[in-house]
Amino acid sequence: MQLSLASIDVINGEQEGDFKPIRDWCINNKEHVAVLYPNQNSQDLAETRLENRCSLSALLLIDGTWRKAYKIWRSNPWLQELNSFHLQDIPSIYQRQSRCANSLSTLEATAGALRLIDGTDTQALLDLLDARQRLLFSGIKNPAS
Repeated sequence: MQLSLASIDVINGEQEGDFKPIRDWCINNKEHVAVLYPNQNSQDLAETRLENRCSLSALLLIDGTWRKAYKIWRSNPWLQELNSFHLQDIPSIYQRQSRCANSLSTLEATAGALRLIDGTDTQALLDLLDARQRLLFSGIKNPAS
């Protein structure tokens, strides 16, 4: 995604200490930051008022397997202090096993959120996912390996 999006920061980590700089910034700008992660308090982004969506300065996404994403969510209570959204009724093209209804890959979630927040044409991101899927399921080994 970093190659496809101009304004993206990727922070690697798992525990609260790994995210200290971004955590502090998010807590200090809480009214303009949200997490895209389905949970009991999240709201459907599509149902959120347009002016509320457009006031976001940052949208955090947790990337990893569902198990890993849940661990990061639970290990970082500061994330739960932020507004949170989920995406409803967006079809997934990503082939995977998931027990979660409406589960999306991080790439699909990013594309869906950008489309809803500011009308970004995200076809290039979805094409990237499609190409990745074709590579993974074609039986051809990854040329980068």
